[in-house]
Amino acid sequence: MGDWRTGIMPESDNRIISRYNSEPRMTSPSLLPPSFMAKMSQESNFCNEDNVEQCITYIDQELITLGFPSLQTASKNGGGRRLHVVSIVNCVHELLQQHTRDLRRREDVEMQLLKVNSDLEHLQNSHSKLKDQLDLTKRENASLLERERQQQCKNHNLLQLLKNEKEEVQKLQNIIASRSTQHNHNMKRKEREYNKLKERMYQLVMDKRDKKISIDVLNYVGRADGKRMAWRTSKTDAKNEEEMYKVLLSDYEQRQKQLMLENAELKKLLQQMKKEMISIISPQKPKAKEKLEDSLGPVLSDGEDDAADSSKDNLIELSCEAAREQLVNSIRQQWRILKSHVEKLDHQASQVRVVSPDRKGLISKEEHEKELEKLKTEIQSCKETIKNQQCLLQQQVVVGSDDDSSTLLQDCYLLEDQERLQQEWKLFNEQKKNFEKERRNFTEAAIRLGHERKMFEEDRALWLKHQFLNMTLFSDRKSSEHCQSLSALSPDQECPNNQSPQSNLRSSSSGDVTRSAGKSLPATPATKQPLHRYRYSTRAVYPIYTASAWELRGHMSVF
Repeated sequence: MGDWRTGIMPESDNRIISRYNSEPRMTSPSLLPPSFMAKMSQESNFCNEDNVEQCITYIDQELITLGFPSLQTASKNGGGRRLHVVSIVNCVHELLQQHTRDLRRREDVEMQLLKVNSDLEHLQNSHSKLKDQLDLTKRENASLLERERQQQCKNHNLLQLLKNEKEEVQKLQNIIASRSTQHNHNMKRKEREYNKLKERMYQLVMDKRDKKISIDVLNYVGRADGKRMAWRTSKTDAKNEEEMYKVLLSDYEQRQKQLMLENAELKKLLQQMKKEMISIISPQKPKAKEKLEDSLGPVLSDGEDDAADSSKDNLIELSCEAAREQLVNSIRQQWRILKSHVEKLDHQASQVRVVSPDRKGLISKEEHEKELEKLKTEIQSCKETIKNQQCLLQQQVVVGSDDDSSTLLQDCYLLEDQERLQQEWKLFNEQKKNFEKERRNFTEAAIRLGHERKMFEEDRALWLKHQFLNMTLFSDRKSSEHCQSLSALSPDQECPNNQSPQSNLRSSSSGDVTRSAGKSLPATPATKQPLHRYRYSTRAVYPIYTASAWELRGHMSVF
């Protein structure tokens, strides 16, 4: 045994051992795991002086099973087996190398484990970031979808409004077309009547030159007794002619008086129309700002009113041609003034609409244009009736003392035109009154709607405030605070929330009103009994909620 222990190791083995011993992994015990150190301490008691041979044989068997060569060799003398130093050294060297390889593998595995842990942390951080980004993109997508839905709703509403506007425009075009056809038909009828009257007047004028004034008997009617009338002599002829002339003169005088009266009434009517047109055009004493704006447009002055009064006096004295020209000029002038005044009002309305488009009390431009078109058509019809009356007056003056048939025909036409003119004038006044009444009602409704909308917003804010205060979160929090305060003041008292199930069932069966009030209304810490607290809260808050709901229904019905 002493020989192999004192044997000299070869240089290669010394180099290998020195190389392994020079590395810090082998020399530093801190790098070794604690389990290995514990095993070494336990294995230090493996071999002792008594069981050396058994330990050697056990180690030899273990190494053989692991694939290493045997540590014992047969002796040359045949005295048994002895230890082989070279195989021992080789086994130890191989074990050391395997141990170093295991340590290196362990270090590599630890490094890989650290890398994997760092990669895992990085992936977790990136996953959390990506999750946050995904939530953000989902919220943005939801907001974009909501915005798109709102835009689609707006687009649908605008399309509906456009469709309604197109339908209204189509209706107005149809109305205008029907009115234009009716106007053309009336114009043609008037032209035919005018041509007939012109031809009749020409025939009467031409026949007046050729024929004398006489009465033609178209159909002779015999006497009832069948006898012939007496022979006409110079006396009878002279007597009949004088009577005829007297009757004709009396008829002509009466007709002339009637015509003068009708002419005076028509002139009065024309003057009245002129005054009313002047009153419509002239401003109704506007404010200071409106005076500055109205100073830009043409407005009739007091001098023009005096001129109108003087023209009224001069019309009676002038001839038919001069009166007609004066009437036509005055009506044209008043029409120009009315047109400029209406254009100025339209311009002011458009400016006010541009400056304050959110005001609800103004009349829309389309309605204003409709009313203007109606007024224009009515004024045009009035002008046509005036022209027709002037033509009839001129024909009446030119015809003068024609036969009774022409005068009766002209009188009929004059009376019809006069009645039609009066009816149209009444209709115009009624339409004007209705228009003013509708405009006042529209402005009052707009003002009332603004006040009601303001009241509705205030009621809704109050209702939302009550609903926010009556949420379950606040009621639960206040009830818990109330329980804590009661438990701090008197430990014997129990919180209402910590009561027995029987008491809970009793309180729940007290009624639907108390249950709903207890869930929705906040608890007051001043009260002690929960049932009385619920009843007090229902009396205090629930009527306010019902009142706001009824007001909300009323406002929605107004809208």
